[in-house]
Amino acid sequence: MLIDTCYALHMDQGVAAFVAGIAGMVGALGGAVAGGIAAVRGARIGAERTAEATRQAVQDQAAAEHGHWLREQRRDAYASFITATQAVTDAAKAVTTMQHDQLIALNQAVQDLIKISSLITLMGPEEVIAAAGRVIGAAENFRGCLWDESRITDHRSQESIDASDRTDEAADGYAEMVQHFIAIAQGVLGR
Repeated sequence: MLIDTCYALHMDQGVAAFVAGIAGMVGALGGAVAGGIAAVRGARIGAERTAEATRQAVQDQAAAEHGHWLREQRRDAYASFITATQAVTDAAKAVTTMQHDQLIALNQAVQDLIKISSLITLMGPEEVIAAAGRVIGAAENFRGCLWDESRITDHRSQESIDASDRTDEAADGYAEMVQHFIAIAQGVLGR
């Protein structure tokens, strides 16, 4: 019986060792699984942060490229408009004898200015659109004054002198609005 008890005790120790070994293995496996989960979670968080930083960098680059493109488009539109304002000035200077063809050339230059202003309307911003509108208004006023002056037959009359004064004021107003437009456009492009 003592042998049976020793054998049973020895068997219980063997089973206990086996159970302890399995428990240790389960514990180690559980720790490995928990560590693996933590590593995967950490990698996922790192990947999400990297993806967010990359997305932000792409957005920033796209905004910078769009800003550059818009500045280029605005510069071209503003330059075309300023060239058209000079064409109006040149056409007005050519109206020396109030000949019909001289007035028609001025009329065409003003119409071209109006057409080119559509680029300003598309490119903006609002302050430049408003400044371009004032230039057009001044150009139309200047053109109207020249046409009115051309209809006066007696160039020595008070009516002719008054019309000439109105034309001079309109020319000055036009030149002032052009300079104002240029200053506004430079400010926008300088930002």
